[in-house]
Parts: sequence; structure tokens; C-alpha cells
Amino acid sequence: MNSDQYSLSNLRDIVIPDAPGLWPPAPGVWVVLGIIVAVVLIIVWQWLSSHKRNAYRRAGLALLGNTKTVHDISVLLKRVALAAFPHEQVASLYGRDWVVFLKQTCPESRFSETDLTASSGEANNELIKQAGLWIRHHRVFDTEVHRGTPEP
Repeated sequence: MNSDQYSLSNLRDIVIPDAPGLWPPAPGVWVVLGIIVAVVLIIVWQWLSSHKRNAYRRAGLALLGNTKTVHDISVLLKRVALAAFPHEQVASLYGRDWVVFLKQTCPESRFSETDLTASSGEANNELIKQAGLWIRHHRVFDTEVHRGTPEP
């Protein structure tokens, strides 16, 4: 062998190191996985609580298919409203006050006082459609805000 360290006879093959293993992952991977799991758990929890909060809406929509008269629809709307709003706020409403309440809680609805006061009439498709719209889209406001008093 040549004693010259820079000689070509002293060259060796390049050794490529093995690729790093996938396990155990780096600490950053654990942090990212923890964040992803937390976000997924929060989303699932919010969906479940929303699903539970809106159970009365699903029940009301299921019962809406069994209504035949205007009185049945009015009773159903009152039951749904009692499930969503404080009893003191809803139970005593009837006539014009009832229709105003329905319009305040769902501005998209187009109820008229004559629609819901004719207790013996047969329910028409438009009234059933409006009742379904109210059940799906009414908004539950804070009691004090709904009465029109300013928030503190």
C-alpha cells in the first residue's frame, strides 16, 4: 500500500447509512397527533350536543306528517315552542300574540292570524309547509332579549 494518504489506491466505497426508522416518531409528530385528536373530539362533542339539543325539532317534524287540521298544527307548534322556550313565555300565547311570537322567532315564516285561529278547518299544504319551516328554522333567544329589554 502506498503511504500517501491522498493516493487513489486508498479510496473506499461510499457507505450509505440506513434510512431512519418510522418508530418512534419525533416529538413534533406526537404534538400534531394530539392536536388532531383534540380537534376531532371537540367536533364530535359539538355535533352530539347539537344533535341532542335539536331532538325536539326532529320529533316535531315527525309529528307534522300526522296533522290533519289547523288545530292539530297549532297544537304541534305550541308543543315544539314549549320544548324550546320557557313555559311562562309561551304557554299563555294565543291568537294574534301567538302569531307575532311565531314571526319573531322565525322571520322567514309567513303565518297569518287567520291561518292558526280557524280551529275546525282542514290543514292546507301551505300551512303545513310554514309549520315545517318554523320548526326547522326558529331561533331560541335569551328570554330577556326576546322580550325587548336591553342586555346589561
